[in-house]
Amino acid sequence: MSMEKIVSVSERLERLLEEAEREVERMIEEAKVKAEEIVRRAREEAENLRLKMEQGGEMASILEKAEEEARREAEELLRRYNERIGEMKSRAEKNIDEAVKAVLKEVLA
Repeated sequence: MSMEKIVSVSERLERLLEEAEREVERMIEEAKVKAEEIVRRAREEAENLRLKMEQGGEMASILEKAEEEARREAEELLRRYNERIGEMKSRAEKNIDEAVKAVLKEVLA
């Protein structure tokens, strides 16, 4: 092989090597961009999941507070209901006593 052919082949190989290096660099850059996109999406999903968990925790806390308030209100209503029942029974007994006295008074009079 002549020196010119060797130089020509060497130059072609050098160009091919440079092209291959550029292609590898392009592929690496594409991979970096894709990796960054995957990481960004994963972070977004993690943040969304964290927010949902916090909201779920807040919702559970709000629900617990509402349930506790409803239980207290129900207990208060039951207490007032029982008081009124007691008052009504007392009035009914008093009215029955008065009615019996009135009937006895009429019968004995």
